[in-house]
Amino acid sequence: MVGNRIKAYREAKDLSVEELASEAGISVQLLEQIENGKVIPSVATLINVARALGVSLKELMGDVHREKLVVVRSHERQDVERRPRSGPSRSGYYYQSLASKEGIDAFLVTFEEKSEDERVFFQHEGREFLFVIEGTLELCLDDECVVLKEGDSASYESKYPHSLRGIGGPAKAVVVVYGE
Repeated sequence: MVGNRIKAYREAKDLSVEELASEAGISVQLLEQIENGKVIPSVATLINVARALGVSLKELMGDVHREKLVVVRSHERQDVERRPRSGPSRSGYYYQSLASKEGIDAFLVTFEEKSEDERVFFQHEGREFLFVIEGTLELCLDDECVVLKEGDSASYESKYPHSLRGIGGPAKAVVVVYGE
């Protein structure tokens, strides 16, 4: 569980909950909930916590095994909970981990259908690339929104507030996050 790893890294670096929360730019309450497994942190939060701890996102997620080549067969893909699926910050993003390697994380993401008022914006360091493989997906970056259909792709700086949602039903995309 990522919360246990965060706590172990924090304690190994002799940081208090307050110090790490401050360094990561999150509330003490949120950090405590993450460490206790009550909240699943967003990618942006994980990136900020990893930076504050001085470790890579892969290390924080428990994947420190480094290989020259990473292959994940379709039947081997694992579901990954990277965004809350209920509560006030509900994003409706469902992740399956693809072949990721040091500084590049790839996911097959299913985006639930959402209304405009249900948009949830995230921002974090790095860049993202996405390729729509099924359905219709709306991408909003700052105040600009574009609709992407099957076969469309987009690349953007994820330091800007961005939101993704399925339109007319769920949408699936391959999402690659670089340079966290």
